[in-house]
Amino acid sequence: MAEVKLEGVSHRYQGARVHTLENLDLSVASGGCHALLGSSGAGKTTLLNLLSGLELPSSGRILFDGEDVSNLDAGRRNVAQVFQFPVLYESLDVARNLEFPLKTRGMPRRDRQARAVEVAGRLGIEGLLGRRARELSLFEKQLVAIGRALVRPDVALVLLDEPLTAVEPARKWQLRRVLKQAQQELGATMIYVTHDQTEALTFAEQISVLHQGEVVQTGSPTDLFERPASEFVAEFVGSPGMNLVPGEVRDGSLLVHGHSLGIRVAEAPGACTVGFRPEWARAISAGSDGPGVPAQVTDTRTQGVRQRRPVGVVRAKLGEREVSLRQALDVTTGDAVILQLDQLVAFRGGAYLQGWSRVEDGTYARA
Repeated sequence: MAEVKLEGVSHRYQGARVHTLENLDLSVASGGCHALLGSSGAGKTTLLNLLSGLELPSSGRILFDGEDVSNLDAGRRNVAQVFQFPVLYESLDVARNLEFPLKTRGMPRRDRQARAVEVAGRLGIEGLLGRRARELSLFEKQLVAIGRALVRPDVALVLLDEPLTAVEPARKWQLRRVLKQAQQELGATMIYVTHDQTEALTFAEQISVLHQGEVVQTGSPTDLFERPASEFVAEFVGSPGMNLVPGEVRDGSLLVHGHSLGIRVAEAPGACTVGFRPEWARAISAGSDGPGVPAQVTDTRTQGVRQRRPVGVVRAKLGEREVSLRQALDVTTGDAVILQLDQLVAFRGGAYLQGWSRVEDGTYARA
């Protein structure tokens, strides 16, 4: 499995006025699992095509284990790909579908049969080896398609193009778990392309967020969730995304809507943006002790029960902004409340500035 690097890669389609990808850098460790996360039009498909060799970059370099493959076509890159909809030979049984990539490379029959059985075992589909592809469910077909991608022991890179899109929701978690386990056991270098942040955050070790043809942040799921590089990433990652409200640094203190949060900062005075996840804040009764920001509850929505208490989403008006909180529903629409923040971040000029979290004595420490 290859270490994959992109260095200053740009791509512009013939006749287009602007680049689809612009000066993109990316690094994926050998045996690593990396996700490319972005909305429609972010450049995910173009990047996938550049990695597979279906498109060649306009500039920059693509390296597999240090070898420049930028000008090699798809047939010479030794890349396997899994698509949204499984691509199989419907008239062949599962065993022969798995063996086919090995047969075309001249692997002896006994060896390819053993490899097919091994990979089938990793994916939990050894019981399907004798069944024809046309007899399988969509879920089973996608498992076989993944097996075809993993069966070549010398494959440099496995590309996964939204592989869970067509799978019924109840089976997505199962397929993701099986795929992740097989990836770890076989040591495959995988790049997983998706618009679904749940898939990216629960599958990959490292995630690159694509926006308008650029990688705007690469990091672990924790990095993206707790230390977003920009206001865009803060709002894009999370469901719902991070609450962003106007803030201010004044006399060494961080304020929101004119109210001190009890945080001392060394940053220069001036406007900033304060962000907090719905899980990081609580709406409590007005008049409660401790620093916070006055707000008014505009809506509540029950999503379940925890310890015999209803829990869900609270919407509250903070100045001119509405924010979302996830908490016990012990407030009601119209209540005057205080928003207390257990964790928050600040942005200036759209970029991450600093983060803080509340410690046991009620004060804040830099996160």
